[in-house]
Amino acid sequence: MNDIHQPGPIRPRPAPASLFNAADFPEHAFREAFDAGGSPRGHWQPVTAALEAIAPEELNQRQERVRRMRHEDGATFNPFDDPSGRGTPWALEMIPLPIPAGEWAEVETGLVQRALLLERILADVYGPQNLLKEGLLPAELVYANPNFLHACHGIVPAGKRFLTYYAADLYRGSDGRFQVLRDYGANPAGLGYALENRIVLSRVFSELYHQTQIRRLAPFFQTLHRSLIQRASLRHQDPGIVLLSPGPESRIYFEHALLSRYLGYPLVEGEDLTVRNGQVFLKKLAGLEPVEAIVRHIADGASDPFALRREAAGGVAGLIQAFREQRVEIVNPIGSGFVDTPVLPLFLPELCRRLTGEALRLESHPGWWCGREDERRHVLANPGQMRIGPAMARTGAAPQLHDLTAAMAAAPHLFMARPPVAPATVPAWDQGRVRPRYALLRVFACATEQGFAVMPGGLAITAADVATVTGETPELQRSKDIWVLSDQPVEPFSLMSGLRTVAEFRRGSDLPSRVADHLLWLGRYLERAEGLVRLLRSLFRRLAGEAGLADIPELAYLLDILRAENAIPPAPADAAGPPRYRELTTQLKAALFQKERPETVVAILKRVQEAARNVRDRLSLDAWRAINHLDGFADNQTGDPLELLNDTLFTLSAFSGLAMESMTRGLGWRFMDMGRRVERALNQTALIRIGLIPLCAESRGALEALLEVSDSIMTYRARYRTSFQLAPILDLLLLDESNPKSLAFQLSQLSAHVEHLPRPGDRRFATPEERMTLEMLTAVRLLDLTGLRCDEGGEKSTSLAAFLHTMENRLKAFAQQITAHYLSRVLSTPHFSAIRGTPEP
Repeated sequence: MNDIHQPGPIRPRPAPASLFNAADFPEHAFREAFDAGGSPRGHWQPVTAALEAIAPEELNQRQERVRRMRHEDGATFNPFDDPSGRGTPWALEMIPLPIPAGEWAEVETGLVQRALLLERILADVYGPQNLLKEGLLPAELVYANPNFLHACHGIVPAGKRFLTYYAADLYRGSDGRFQVLRDYGANPAGLGYALENRIVLSRVFSELYHQTQIRRLAPFFQTLHRSLIQRASLRHQDPGIVLLSPGPESRIYFEHALLSRYLGYPLVEGEDLTVRNGQVFLKKLAGLEPVEAIVRHIADGASDPFALRREAAGGVAGLIQAFREQRVEIVNPIGSGFVDTPVLPLFLPELCRRLTGEALRLESHPGWWCGREDERRHVLANPGQMRIGPAMARTGAAPQLHDLTAAMAAAPHLFMARPPVAPATVPAWDQGRVRPRYALLRVFACATEQGFAVMPGGLAITAADVATVTGETPELQRSKDIWVLSDQPVEPFSLMSGLRTVAEFRRGSDLPSRVADHLLWLGRYLERAEGLVRLLRSLFRRLAGEAGLADIPELAYLLDILRAENAIPPAPADAAGPPRYRELTTQLKAALFQKERPETVVAILKRVQEAARNVRDRLSLDAWRAINHLDGFADNQTGDPLELLNDTLFTLSAFSGLAMESMTRGLGWRFMDMGRRVERALNQTALIRIGLIPLCAESRGALEALLEVSDSIMTYRARYRTSFQLAPILDLLLLDESNPKSLAFQLSQLSAHVEHLPRPGDRRFATPEERMTLEMLTAVRLLDLTGLRCDEGGEKSTSLAAFLHTMENRLKAFAQQITAHYLSRVLSTPHFSAIRGTPEP
């Protein structure tokens, strides 16, 4: 868009005696909270009175609580250019936006009419195209429009519903009337964030929320679910509905995971689905499961790379043909992105009269289409009084003014112009006082048997300047919860009670192969991180003591382990004795914070978070809060390393405990636990194999370090009550099946897990992975440690080293067998194993 004159940022004024002062709000825009006389409007008075009764310090604390709750829930946007990968926190303003019942009824009526109109336009454009034949729609608007998909022409969706889910951005002009700025039909965003806002504010202002008659959001979600089942004639007991997401790289993946959990639809990605003989299937560990409906959150153009001839990730080849044959219901139907065309609203008044016989109730923001000669001349004559931009797509910038005439002459239909938007202002709590913000309202509707149902509320988008609030940069915007007031008492409503008849009949614990892959590696990364943290903590603890480096005999053993894991550089060939203190601490801090190396703590923790994001819908909120707590690790480089490692170990242990206590003992839990057991077994085997010589050379310090890193020192002292001796320590760490840190315990758990993995047909013979775990467990149980001595090259010592080396290779082979057998349907995996030397598929 070209630069034009528009209202500038709202300038703060000195803090008034009252929190809410109408003088702070610019007079050129409609003031949502104040009437013409500067007094709070009637429907705002309960809100203003409640906030006035709270001290500013308390309001600051509540705003901080809102921020903390957002962070704990992981509510973020994920900007594609964010190198940290953390995403931008979803900013929620704690002052809600109330709307009176009568005013909302008018908005609701207008939205229902508009959604019905847009649906009829879609039905015509993808059907008989009478509007084109009658000249009511220009040919350029269809055939030169990237939002029109030729491959979808002639498709009739289930129930003949061409628009099943709709959203619009509204703004209130200076005259107080609502107008539509944008329409959304392909995959409208914001529904999950609106739900999240309501959950948070109902907790932060619990008393105000329950004392005010606010219409609930849950009935809308129930209507959305039931309408989908009725329209597609799905099974009521166990409908095969999935929510299709681009994955964690999506800017709004948090919303996808939240809606998946709230509605009970499995969260899937394109590679999880396949089309066989016109039927869509979900690829699971036990085989293919039919899919009857897809709630789509991927772009139209990325839906089917085969039919659309586009190399887009996230789609499902053959999906459009399955949709054409009505073998699957898709919300929204592929091709509904035609509604998003920026210039389409200019034609709606005439189309509304033609298709509904009524005048358009909710007017659109005015504009001029350069495909019409008279309107193009008007735009060229007044370029400084309007915003000039693309007519067919939301993104893209118009040429500079000196190129504008030539560009319009070459392709005038690609350009349109609009006057500046002057949205209303709303109060927002910012830096200890109430300040004005410009606001848009994003509202939602879904198709029903009777027409359309509008969600009583939505998402208010706010910013200090008009350009930001009307732009496409959500990471720079803030949001509010919209409270639609009711004239009647509001009954409490829970979505879970409404869907209980569905949930009760769900059976089995099968899961998609992609999810199993991420859970397996989540378990491995968690254990890998914990092992490295314990090792570094042991080192920093020794360096923090009074002893010099030469007085720490076990130092060489601990450093050898770090070098074996590539966490620090190899020792120079001509090195004699331990490195200097400053050199060593530099290497150890690099093992903590160097992001470029995959073997450091910060790099492994990032992979923990990435794997967790891929299975976010499978984790409890408490478990996700523990994962989010790892965000601060890289920001603590100037603090005490020992304290940081203790805190990180506490967080990892908290997640492990939550997973153990809150995850059902299904395949998801088994794959994550198998990942942990494989990694812990590899780690324990390596610790002993690398340390055989130093364990004997300096038995006291090295043996104590081995027990400490293995988290078994308290168990040893309680059981043996003697000095540290090699044979009983190896018995505890290798053979003791009652010790959860021992090699035998890991193999015993793996053996139990593989017996519960899916297998084709009836059980007759042991699977390869069952045989492998049995062989490893038997080898450990038969290991004889009697007579083990520390003399280098002794028979027992040599045979133990060979045993440990063989066991490492067997564990790696077992991990590869699990991947080959159960995860072969995963097209590709982002995981790799640089530390253990195990190649990933």
